Amino acid sequence: MTICIRPTVPADVDAAEQVLNDGKASLAAMDIPQWQEEYPNHIDIEADMAEGASYVAIDEDGTILGIMALSFNGEHTYDKIDGAWLTQSSSANPSYAVIHRCAISKAAARRGIMTEMFEEGERIARDRGAASIRIDTHERNIPVQGLVGKLGYERCGVITLGHTGQYDPLRIAFEKVLV
Repeated sequence: MTICIRPTVPADVDAAEQVLNDGKASLAAMDIPQWQEEYPNHIDIEADMAEGASYVAIDEDGTILGIMALSFNGEHTYDKIDGAWLTQSSSANPSYAVIHRCAISKAAARRGIMTEMFEEGERIARDRGAASIRIDTHERNIPVQGLVGKLGYERCGVITLGHTGQYDPLRIAFEKVLV
């Protein structure tokens, strides 16, 4: 299957939100409390689009198979880590990119699409001069931990989300040096 990864456009929002809903259902099926509230949803997709940070993976027919946020604006929750990042950079002046809100549609699961999306995110980050790329995930999210391990990310420690209402705010943090 040939896929294209491109910036999200307004016409993609409904289908992209359904992909996030598929991701929520997948997490729930694995008994992972991550994303089991309203977040993430179309509001987050629209905010990511406004920042130029939202990307979708589409097939030859234009069907949205995956979504990913790739931000270059820093992540304030990454400023405090129980552990140590591989690169020294804060959210005030970030030299890193961050992957957030990534999901694959139920129909596209286990086809390597998220791998392609992460690799494209790394290419974009390199092109934009980022020294590294960071991501966090729930401790029970073994599929994402396996993916980032396969792609050369290193476990750096644990961060605490600042969002109110999060059932379990602790996340395992990973980083991959790009330069």
